[in-house]
Amino acid sequence: MKKKILSALLAGTMGVTGLLAPAMSVAAAPSDVSDFDQLISELKSEENELSNKVDALQKKIKKNEEEAEKLVEEMQETEDTLTELRTEIEDLKVAIEERELLLEDQARALQIVGESGNVVNFVLEAKSLSEMVGRVDVVNKVVSSNKQTIDKQEEDKAMVESKEKETVKKQEEQSKLAGKLETNKTLLEEQKAEQESVLAKVAAEKENAQDEKNRLIAQAKEAEERRAALASVRTENVQTVSNTNSETGSDSSSSSEKPVTTASGSKAAAPAPAAAPAGGSVISAAQSLVGIPYNYGGTTTAGFDCSGFTVYAFRQAGRSLPRTAAGQYAATSRISRSQAQPGDLVFFRQGGGIDHVGIYLGGGRFIGSQSSTGVAVSTIDSGYWASSFVGFGR
Repeated sequence: MKKKILSALLAGTMGVTGLLAPAMSVAAAPSDVSDFDQLISELKSEENELSNKVDALQKKIKKNEEEAEKLVEEMQETEDTLTELRTEIEDLKVAIEERELLLEDQARALQIVGESGNVVNFVLEAKSLSEMVGRVDVVNKVVSSNKQTIDKQEEDKAMVESKEKETVKKQEEQSKLAGKLETNKTLLEEQKAEQESVLAKVAAEKENAQDEKNRLIAQAKEAEERRAALASVRTENVQTVSNTNSETGSDSSSSSEKPVTTASGSKAAAPAPAAAPAGGSVISAAQSLVGIPYNYGGTTTAGFDCSGFTVYAFRQAGRSLPRTAAGQYAATSRISRSQAQPGDLVFFRQGGGIDHVGIYLGGGRFIGSQSSTGVAVSTIDSGYWASSFVGFGR
């Protein structure tokens, strides 16, 4: 019932009745207030159902936003850990250098004490047993000290290697976190767009139904006023009523034959197309931003995320891009490595979908806003980005 009424309703209000199939007759349209009351009631019921779905969706969006905020905090903690690891590595390197100097000094001291450079001769040249025991003790202490220093040296070297591996691992984890944030952000934007579309559709249907109901009520009121006026004339003079009935009958017939004025069906003129933006160098704009820190959701020079950086750089060159990495991937055409040129986009997949983007510089290098470095130049041919590289877009 609702779909039939709504189809006829929209046809009437849009002024497109003549474009419908022949089977769609005027009789199919709502003919009285009760029909519109039924339609509005059904729309209200649908609106309540959608409102419950919207509430559930809003809760889900809030939960996703909370998870995103938590991920941002984790990224900051990771960055702090990376800073501490770099400091520890530098301290360990200094300690290693100092011990190497100490080992060299001890070796020289042993040679000097032994005079001839031979430890055995140093012991045997003792003039008494007590002196020999003392010299053996000296040699043992020097050798023991050297062994402890060497052992500590090897231990610290192993620690440095472990710390360096841990640093690389943390950087990769941080990049994956940034990718997850990008994916969550894309999902949130899609959900919000869907919510707005559904709510706008229901609101438009209700508004059209209410407008048509009000129009029908106004027509009924006008007809009742005409009927009352004619009845008043008949009571004053029967003859006059007879003559008037003849005249007003014609008028009423003429009036009833007049088409009901509806909302204008004329189409608004299409807006003139926007002028093409001025050209410019995407590469120059991108390179001028090197050093700006990473910021989740950032789109300004105070801090960029990966897609915020590419949007900003392209805008400076007079060109526009969708807001997210996934959106930019969908809006561009795939090109091969041999076709790629400086200024093309380069895409990566760290998680389940396209979640990182940069600007190709040529020679296997690209510039982008990475969570671990901010805006910086990286390579797609080795290291972390080589394993998550997807392709180029133009």
